[in-house]
Amino acid sequence: MTLLLSNNDAEELLTMPDCIAALEKAYAELAQGMSVSAVNSDAITPTKTPDAIYQLKLMGGVIPGLGVGALRFNSDVIAYRNKRQVKMALAPGARYTGLVILFSIDTGEPLAIIPDGVLQRMRVGAASAIGAKHLARADSRTVGLIGAGWQAGAQVMAITATHRIATVRCYSPTRDKRVAFCREMSERTGVTVLAVDSAEEAVRGADIVLCATNTSQQVFFDHWLEPGMHVGTIRGAELNAAVVKKVDIVVIHDRSLRGVSAVSKSITLPEDRIAIAGMPDIDRLPSLAELVAGITPGRAHAGQTTCFLNLRGIGLQFAAVGDALYRKALAAGRGRELPTDWFTEDVVP
Repeated sequence: MTLLLSNNDAEELLTMPDCIAALEKAYAELAQGMSVSAVNSDAITPTKTPDAIYQLKLMGGVIPGLGVGALRFNSDVIAYRNKRQVKMALAPGARYTGLVILFSIDTGEPLAIIPDGVLQRMRVGAASAIGAKHLARADSRTVGLIGAGWQAGAQVMAITATHRIATVRCYSPTRDKRVAFCREMSERTGVTVLAVDSAEEAVRGADIVLCATNTSQQVFFDHWLEPGMHVGTIRGAELNAAVVKKVDIVVIHDRSLRGVSAVSKSITLPEDRIAIAGMPDIDRLPSLAELVAGITPGRAHAGQTTCFLNLRGIGLQFAAVGDALYRKALAAGRGRELPTDWFTEDVVP
């Protein structure tokens, strides 16, 4: 049988420590050359909405140690408004479309079908926390957070799972939103999360700075760096190039950053959609997998400044966290069983 799971199943069963542990094992195997991630692929065309594009996003990965592979795909309508990327909820019921299919590498059969929303959030936060685990000071207690959205919440949950954080100072442009966010995250994590009135106030004196926005503008600058600080970003637009050049250690999530994009000739995308303008050649930056495996060194002393570029996601992450959720769902008797022969065939494809 193939297990159909929901975002509610993922929210209730999958913890951030689960995700961090699953990803650390996957990255170690990736560094050994055993696990593999397929190249990310985007197909982008115009839509009937004048200021929107359609994007079909594909990524996948295989982890032999777990016996699974995964395909994650998104069918998105995206607009760029007020220098921000906005995914439009245009599916029936004002919903989005994104799925992860988990496969057995021994039989090829689909093991589970899972919406990608919660998995996507958790794997981004977990990757940032793994980077901070190796690059931030072990005694880090204060976090400066720029952003108060869906992904920012995952950053708080993840960093509080790897460090004994006492205080998170959060800034986002909309006061009511950041106040509500801070209240929610304080209750969820048991850590004091405070709303502040500027990005500079959030990051001043912080041990760890985490940027988690949907902006196409820079939100953290090199003159804000302080000795011993660790900086993380999930979007290339968030940092100016001087930050990356100034810090002592820079690690990128994965060097397959560029991916493959097939774009209709009528479309011009923002230049900083993924990468940081003026960033050093990514082929020369160490990866998170190499950091986890000890191939590249992490922080050597307390005074160093470090930076983790959580750019960009790889399909291997969905194999790891998808497998973790699948195993917990089987143990808990969660999900809906569907006949596997609905998704297989008796002719050679």
